[in-house]
Amino acid sequence: MGSLSNLNSYYWKYRRLFIPGLLCAIASSVFAIIVPGVVRQAVDVIPQMVTTYGGFADTPAAGSIRRTLGQSLAVSGGLVLLLSVLSGVFSFLMRQTVVVASRHIEFDLRNRLYEHIQTLSHAFYVRHSTGDLITRSTSDIEQVRRYIGPALMYSTRAIVTIVTAITAMFIISPRLTLYALVPMPFLALSVFFLARGVHRRSDAVQEQYSSLTSRVQETLSGIRVLKAYVREEDEQAAFDRESSEYRRRSLGLAFVEAAWHPVFVVIVGLSTIIVVWQGGRLVVGGTITLGNIAEYILYVALMTWPVAAFGYVISMVQRASASMARLQVIFDAKPEIADGDLTESGVTRVEGGIAFDRVRFRYEADRDPVLDDVTLSVGPGSTLGIVGRTGSGKSTLVEMIPRLLQPDEGRVLVDGRDVREIPLHVLREAIGYVSQDVFLFSDSIAGNIAFGRMDAPVEDIRRAAGEADLLESVESFPDGFETVVGERGITLSGGQKQRTAIARALVREPRILILDDALSAVDTATERRILSHLRTHFGKRTIVIVSHRISAVQDADHILVLDGGRVSEAGTHDELLAREGLYASLYRKQLLEEEFATLA
Repeated sequence: MGSLSNLNSYYWKYRRLFIPGLLCAIASSVFAIIVPGVVRQAVDVIPQMVTTYGGFADTPAAGSIRRTLGQSLAVSGGLVLLLSVLSGVFSFLMRQTVVVASRHIEFDLRNRLYEHIQTLSHAFYVRHSTGDLITRSTSDIEQVRRYIGPALMYSTRAIVTIVTAITAMFIISPRLTLYALVPMPFLALSVFFLARGVHRRSDAVQEQYSSLTSRVQETLSGIRVLKAYVREEDEQAAFDRESSEYRRRSLGLAFVEAAWHPVFVVIVGLSTIIVVWQGGRLVVGGTITLGNIAEYILYVALMTWPVAAFGYVISMVQRASASMARLQVIFDAKPEIADGDLTESGVTRVEGGIAFDRVRFRYEADRDPVLDDVTLSVGPGSTLGIVGRTGSGKSTLVEMIPRLLQPDEGRVLVDGRDVREIPLHVLREAIGYVSQDVFLFSDSIAGNIAFGRMDAPVEDIRRAAGEADLLESVESFPDGFETVVGERGITLSGGQKQRTAIARALVREPRILILDDALSAVDTATERRILSHLRTHFGKRTIVIVSHRISAVQDADHILVLDGGRVSEAGTHDELLAREGLYASLYRKQLLEEEFATLA
């Protein structure tokens, strides 16, 4: 319940809707609670009129008495109808304000969550699966909305109705009221156990729903691999297990919620029996009238839905509490990489000089470092090539330049400044980054390229596509740049996806361009054409090329060779060949592979 208190600010924000809505809820309940009093008066009139009519049955006054009785009942019936209509009107207005306010809060909450998620660092996404985040962004927020709107609305009406009804009942007969309320402690006890059961089971249901969503998301994302390895039946079996567990937990929750109804019916029915039994004795004793019995039964009936609503509200509150606790985990998560005390707001431009000063990094504290004592420096407009065996730390190193990762020890500098001193948006806006794991959006090719600069004109998009050696391929498509690539670029080849990603980075005209093994899916001829276009940028911007191909980095001003997370060699292409070290070995291996490919 404590986590739900975080929603209080939203109630204040939309007080212009909540306050009238709650007043309408009170008005609706008040009009409804007047009805039993009107019925009591009508019922009490009947025996009086019958007695009077019996004394004048054979006289001319009998007709007048009948008319008077009929008029009295008609007035009472009309008043009951009017009160019911007024109660219904205010009930409608209540829903039009409170429920609308809850939808506004749902909108704000979902946008706030989405905005916050985008600020979180890479480590957060390692700990939370995509399916789990989707569940929290949809299902959990819906559970919270139900607490904000319907639960508040129902509980307000219930409290007003119950308090007013019990007060009126006490005024009529404290003794009979106490008899009618005898079963209520059992109701409170059942509510207590219901709340505990619903909260525990609701949390378990939401967790399993996250797992089920993750399973579906991963299956759809990897559907081509799944089909290629003929794993449909195995995946179906795994999904059945997840789905069966979700069904089991949902049925457990439904069982607890369903148990509330029969308990409620028995308790309310018991109250009605006690009212008729003890009320009849009081009528015989002349303490109350027959109309009071009818009034009491109506009061008990009126409290039927409010009391039932408490069970419904408790269920919603417990579900919302469990969901809000899950959402709060995300809201409480702080980005590990963000502007801080060292950030200098006056820095507005990046020139492109890059340096690593004794950088050390490990992904987990108990594992060997991925990078160990890495030091290098290149000036603005230089070209840096980074090569090394698989797992040598190349990608980890370049991810520190835009602060996707940050070192455990040492410093990463841009233009001689620690990157922590540069505002994050200034640093990243100056960088065009193409990762080895290319991601394209389900959009047109032009849309994917323009994602690097949303205001880019068509001419710049075409220029960037040309420099990435993509223009000819795009123009061969029937829809050209308007060709929709599908989810994750599924309609494009691996090489076309990489070239689209390169164009996306180039259209930004960045001060620093980072290509992290971005040419691995293209052939050597295409690689040469792309590198030829990139050479026109040499001296204009800093270019960092990570590659397993020596041919991609051999023209770089400075080449860094990583081995086991440490700097093995550094220098120009000719200098490194002359040393006959790891670089020369990799170069000879590549030449041999190219020769074999030519013979084949």
